[in-house]
Amino acid sequence: MLDRLLRKIYRFFFPVKAIEQSWPGLNRGADVSIDPSCILNASDSGKITFSGKNHIGRYVEMAANDHIEIGVGTTIQDRCIILGDVEIGNYCTFAPNVYISSGKHYYDHKPNFYIRDQDKMISTDPLLSKTHSKKVTIGDDCWLGINVVIMSGLTIGRGCVIGANSVVTKNLEPFSVVAGSPAKLIKKRLELTAKSSLKFEVENDLPNFYKGFFSDVKSLEEAKSQNGIMASTKFTLFLRSDAKKLELNLKKITVDSITLVYNDQEVKIESNDFIKIAFTSNNNNYHDFHVKEISEKNRKCILITSIETIN
Repeated sequence: MLDRLLRKIYRFFFPVKAIEQSWPGLNRGADVSIDPSCILNASDSGKITFSGKNHIGRYVEMAANDHIEIGVGTTIQDRCIILGDVEIGNYCTFAPNVYISSGKHYYDHKPNFYIRDQDKMISTDPLLSKTHSKKVTIGDDCWLGINVVIMSGLTIGRGCVIGANSVVTKNLEPFSVVAGSPAKLIKKRLELTAKSSLKFEVENDLPNFYKGFFSDVKSLEEAKSQNGIMASTKFTLFLRSDAKKLELNLKKITVDSITLVYNDQEVKIESNDFIKIAFTSNNNNYHDFHVKEISEKNRKCILITSIETIN
């Protein structure tokens, strides 16, 4: 009861809306709930972005020396701590007490000195300070259990499940289920197979629309009537690496013309009708696209019906 009363008093004197509007480093999308007990800080050049449809629980702490980015639909429960340079994908679920930091402490830089002194030596060195913070990237649709720790510099692939009390010390492949300290693979949710073609209406193709797509059930139903799957201004496809070309059947869903960029190739799209666009492949499984003109990363921008690889 006392905690609830204190929170009401805090809300009265320090409304969340006023705090957010007064801090230029905070970017807030639509339908974002941030508990008043949260602590959000950034350096002069740092920023924190909530992309939309986010719930941030009680006593969550975030401190950005670069950019902390929370994807669309991601929820972060009580007492999580996120520090440094961290990108979290869409529709992730964080249980309480998750800890993520892009930085670390140093005990072996000059072992004869205190750890705190070694930290200062790193932070004040013009060269070493540049490599102190190593970005942490967490893909879409990840579930992190209570008390999970993610070490600096790691990439957690799409769809991973990390068991309670786990300490993750290595990169995780997409759709891995891991647990332990250090975390070890238990099984795979599914095997992500590089395909030669993708179609929006094929359920088994959805994991290969790897990143930057609105593939939650509600969005899929909305886009189905338009004959495609919606992509944001930055999206990634997972396909075979031996193709010479990629052919996308798509249309823009913005009013203005856009330029789609892939592997240093640019194609301007002006029509609102479906068109086929071909690009020379980068001979990799991961194929990253972005729209040149629009900076809003999670804006619905393109509708894709299918992708074909051409040998």
